[in-house]
Amino acid sequence: MKIKLLFSLIILSFLKLSAQQTPVIISNATIHVGNGEVIEKGTLVMLNGKIDFVGKELKALYKTATTIDAKGKHVYPGLVCMNTYVGLNEIDAARATRDYSEVGSVNPNVRSMIAYNTDSKIIPTIRSNGILLTQVVPQGGLVSGSSSCMKTFGWNWEDAVYKADEGIHINWPELVVQSRFDEKDENQKQRIEKELQNIEEFFSQAEHYSKSTTIETFNARFDAMKNLFNGTKKLYIHVDFAKGIMHAVNFFKKYPNIKIVLVGAQDAYQLIELLKEKNISVVLINIHRLPQRNSEDVDQPFKTPAQLINAGILTAIGHDGSWQTRNLMFNAGTAATYGLSKEDALKCITVNAAKIMGIESTYGTLEVGKNAALLICDGDLLDMKSSNIKHAFFSGEELDLNNHQQELYKKFMNKYGF
Repeated sequence: MKIKLLFSLIILSFLKLSAQQTPVIISNATIHVGNGEVIEKGTLVMLNGKIDFVGKELKALYKTATTIDAKGKHVYPGLVCMNTYVGLNEIDAARATRDYSEVGSVNPNVRSMIAYNTDSKIIPTIRSNGILLTQVVPQGGLVSGSSSCMKTFGWNWEDAVYKADEGIHINWPELVVQSRFDEKDENQKQRIEKELQNIEEFFSQAEHYSKSTTIETFNARFDAMKNLFNGTKKLYIHVDFAKGIMHAVNFFKKYPNIKIVLVGAQDAYQLIELLKEKNISVVLINIHRLPQRNSEDVDQPFKTPAQLINAGILTAIGHDGSWQTRNLMFNAGTAATYGLSKEDALKCITVNAAKIMGIESTYGTLEVGKNAALLICDGDLLDMKSSNIKHAFFSGEELDLNNHQQELYKKFMNKYGF
């Protein structure tokens, strides 16, 4: 029995390899490369899981190939949604399905990827909207834990990992005291002071641990921080108000090797010179929201991406939550009507996100040698009215775009005959 099983696995592996070696040619498409270039009536070839050609005229000959005529359609890179907990949450109101936070305040050793549920019914709904990778982020506390870049498909979390433990997330205390019914002003001040003190003590101890040549007792929390101090892992600071942003940036001057990324950063447009000087990237979330304060323009959240990008700041657009992330591309589309070009808005949810997570060498643009992760779409991907994704590929293999909501739609359409 074992010999037969082994033989079957070998045959299946061979058949899969053979299938990957068959080129897939997409022709007559409007190709959005992802670096700002748009190729009209272009051709793209996928071979062995990578992009083998992209351009106007295909000169190479392929003896056997699958051809897709994409006349009138658009080809885009696969999308990336940053700062989400999709796969860690199923039903918001059901505590038993929420697995995105851990007990305690300082948990850098928490790894979100091992809790990633590939059987979630939410994941197919965002995949059918073109999101092929997500940055899965733990929530809560001062130091929430480690995020990973995950595929929106796979048998299990090991199969779904694209880049493991790429960053540590910290929730920086907002230094603005706000009127709250559940916490007095004086209590807020004391809490903020204590949280800042805890952060300072923790980073000081973690740095000392990372420099130690002989460690007598292993510490999982400090060990998880090691790659921050040598610059191989990013530190994502979740903070919105300008005062908190400035305080966080100034705090990390003493740790020059730590590469920081601001998440949320609703007031980032007020600190453009500081962000440029320190070469700090920004992940904006939930573009479709009200402004931070009454004195701001009502459309300030829509204008912020253009203000940052036009100033030369590496900016991505993400979306917190789980099921809500399926609207990621429409957030980028809104930004494209407030000062950004369509191609720059596309970068915010593809290559810019890939650069921040350090996967730009394989993902984010449709260039030769990169992962054949792409979408074929009727209409404009960033437009809610016309966007209609027909095909999605990852490593050259076509993905299933069906989901539970579509099944319910078909079921009741057939039942009532509308």
